[in-house]
Amino acid sequence: MNNFGQLPPTRRPTIMYLKWRKRNDGSLKSSGTAFIGEVIKLWSSPLWMGVDGIQDYVNMLLHSIFFLGHIHQASLLPNAFFESPELWNKLTRRFPQAFHNYKDPPHQTPFSILLTLAVRIYGHEDQIKYFLQRFLKALTLPTRRKGESNYTHYYTLEATVIAVCYNETNGVKYYGASLSCRGEREKNFMINWSCLHVWHDYVSYAVLSFRHDEQGNGIRFPVTVKCSAFYRNPQTNFYEDRRPCKNCGDLFSLSNPEMDRNDFPYGNCAETECLSKLIFNDQDVLSKMILGSYYTREKLNGLRQMAANALEHGLKA
Repeated sequence: MNNFGQLPPTRRPTIMYLKWRKRNDGSLKSSGTAFIGEVIKLWSSPLWMGVDGIQDYVNMLLHSIFFLGHIHQASLLPNAFFESPELWNKLTRRFPQAFHNYKDPPHQTPFSILLTLAVRIYGHEDQIKYFLQRFLKALTLPTRRKGESNYTHYYTLEATVIAVCYNETNGVKYYGASLSCRGEREKNFMINWSCLHVWHDYVSYAVLSFRHDEQGNGIRFPVTVKCSAFYRNPQTNFYEDRRPCKNCGDLFSLSNPEMDRNDFPYGNCAETECLSKLIFNDQDVLSKMILGSYYTREKLNGLRQMAANALEHGLKA
């Protein structure tokens, strides 16, 4: 109240804000529709049709998008992502599980699944990036301007960052993507779910210790492990090198991290996914991991219970 005991006048929204608000309303629906449409085009292409298990990848992509629609603040049913009744009928017959089980959490967000498929098809890092660039360009979503905070409210399903890591002793590369979901509720849900059901226990421990414990406890990889991250420049549509953020420095002791704290929660970053894959698949790395000084199996189980409680609470919210 002011000195006269009156409430101050409500600030009227600017024209620019109203334009942004109009653009962002329904953004998950439009982005999901475009994402599915492009996936179906590629699914029908000779290159994708020749991939063993391609049906499973398309099923996982549909399921992941439908689930994000389900837990979105303005909850969306699977049919919200289809403008064509013919396509709806075709896909419900071809991928019934994605439509019937859309309330069950997926193991990856849509862009992570797309990245996994790109690695499977193309293999080489430059070709993977080129495919992702072309895919995103084909979606014709609103242009993003670096530093434009309102863009975070437009639900593009794009992972802001992708990462790759490998052990120098064998050179096998593992890829990961940052969470391609918007909103605090969605991110927290997917991080807690991944800690419980997807990521390696060591990675889960590091993430959960910073999320649910006052004293975060990171892990350290052997010196032979190298990790790089890439951010897609929206103006050039090319991926550019990116230093690890402070969160990744805390979690994984990655070298030369940025020192400024970002707004993303622990576990959101692309490095989390690719480093988890590395530990799962490389026995040499697993045997040389240095765990946090407070790590015990009992400590991990306690943190996992906190994540489970947060997950249950998040579903009720």
